Amino acid sequence: MSKPLFKLLVIGSLYPHSAHSVRAANIVIFELLRALARKADCRVGYLLVRRAADPDPTETELAGLTELECVGVEVLTPIQIPTGAEPRSTWLKLLSVRRSDFYPDSIHGDLVYSVVRQYCPDMCIVPWSEWLTALCADFPIKKFAYYGNPDHKAGAWRLAFDRRHGISGLSRFRSKIGLRFLEKEHFKVMSCYDLLGNVAANDAAYYADKGHPNAFYIQNLWIDRFSDSWQERRQAEVDASKPIKIIANVGQLGATANRYGLEMLGGSIAPMLRERMRGLRYELHVLGRGDLSPSLARQLASPEIVIRGFVDDIDEEMFESAVFLCLNNASPFKVCHTRYLHAWSLGMCVVAHRDVVLSMPEMQNRVNCLLGTDASDIAALVHDAVVQKDLRDRIGAGGYATFRHYFTAEAVSERIWGSIDKMIE
Repeated sequence: MSKPLFKLLVIGSLYPHSAHSVRAANIVIFELLRALARKADCRVGYLLVRRAADPDPTETELAGLTELECVGVEVLTPIQIPTGAEPRSTWLKLLSVRRSDFYPDSIHGDLVYSVVRQYCPDMCIVPWSEWLTALCADFPIKKFAYYGNPDHKAGAWRLAFDRRHGISGLSRFRSKIGLRFLEKEHFKVMSCYDLLGNVAANDAAYYADKGHPNAFYIQNLWIDRFSDSWQERRQAEVDASKPIKIIANVGQLGATANRYGLEMLGGSIAPMLRERMRGLRYELHVLGRGDLSPSLARQLASPEIVIRGFVDDIDEEMFESAVFLCLNNASPFKVCHTRYLHAWSLGMCVVAHRDVVLSMPEMQNRVNCLLGTDASDIAALVHDAVVQKDLRDRIGAGGYATFRHYFTAEAVSERIWGSIDKMIE
């Protein structure tokens, strides 16, 4: 008798697709679903859960679902949940904390589970969604959380950043209390998951140290959009008639890690670079949607820093740049980012702070990136990469090789299946 097919249901809050947008998650979930569906002896379904305030899907988003169906993913009819729980007063929260205080949509777990139960999966995976992970936590089924930052972590570091930039004392006190309760409730949610794969090694260790029995590091992923053709496109990356372009930020300007990285860029790296790059024409390009806070805008008000905002073709911008400088992990807020993988997938020479290895241990200095210990060191590495084409080409090639080995959807899906097989043996 043949072995029955293993049924895996991915539950997501986004329309997966492979086109660029302001979010990386659409691409990550699309690539993951496509790779998971290639495994033999398995059926893979996708259930999209939408909230009442979500905008209507675009043509690109609808096309993404159609493309997934063409590669064998069973796309269930999307469901829309009503408005979440009404907010309660701070004092009521202090007297009796509820999950819905932090995750208002979690009150609709029964509604979503009624659809899940009809599909009858052997396991569910919830990728990259805080509110949906909380909503699905009590489902009486095997569950895998493919997760990023612990929910309270970004809030704590935003609070620390804002404290230095003028937030009121009363608001700060209220936020600190709220974050303590959030941390406790968040860990209760994650404890409901049989498998907890986190894309940052330091965050996986956090969950394990807190007592989760199956918390482990599993790599992030990105799309290999150009394959080996990146080498040809990078040959003409530097135009001697123009200033040398260095990408110094990708993503929302107001995101927690970006705020810290931009603060370091304007406060210490840019002045160091002026000394190191004396005699060279260069520009530090800051890409990403959103507005800068007044204090950051002042710090970044230098002639060599170009605030570009959202760009239509980010790949082309990166192909035209000599170096990808990412300072986010130089701050105490240390997390994993898809932007490193994006740069690697295009053969870019990545320059970063050495603490990036705490989240992504695959990053190796002078093998697939250039890692500095402080502002002076990082500025020197940027200079070396700009003036030494052989160095940046070697580092770019090393980054692409590392990306292909560890961070494609094919590689990550195999590790997901391995963890599932180990659990159900």
